[in-house]
Amino acid sequence: MHGIPRGALSQDKQEALASKSAKLRSLQNQFHHFHHNKIYDKEALEVSTKLLELNPEHYTAWNYRKLAVHHRLNQSESENNEDSIKSILDEELRLVENALRNNYKSYGAWYHRKWVLSKGHSSTDRELQLLDKFQKADSRNFHAWNYRRFITSLKNISDKDELEYTTDMICNNFSNYSAWHNRR
Repeated sequence: MHGIPRGALSQDKQEALASKSAKLRSLQNQFHHFHHNKIYDKEALEVSTKLLELNPEHYTAWNYRKLAVHHRLNQSESENNEDSIKSILDEELRLVENALRNNYKSYGAWYHRKWVLSKGHSSTDRELQLLDKFQKADSRNFHAWNYRRFITSLKNISDKDELEYTTDMICNNFSNYSAWHNRR
């Protein structure tokens, strides 16, 4: 992080990092096998889920998830199973939320969340609550502000209401440039 000097890592931290690296390599190897062979079964999805929760910056894994979702949605649509479609998309939203908890500034995770909602089968009701959590963690997170504009557009939230929200955020932190930028 900015302004924080780096020191030598303790033996425990070195071992923890080595363990995390080994786990990440193993997941990536499994994931690449599934991706290259176009396997979209339960095991493959579980591996990609674990990989993305551990490393939300793995863009290839987000793209694989889109392919897997399309595959699963096509199966559900051929069976006319609306509940299954909703379940698939809700599962993706949960994955993204878990990935964002690990890195709430992940471009791939925010984009994937937009992509899932653009499918039109998911409710946007929970989205503003989720955004509130992430904006409390970092009120200047431009990823969350960008997503907020997307959600307010989907929910037809008035400019007046958004102006009020940004005013409150600016009152909390006058140097919140993301809030200033969000004003229309």
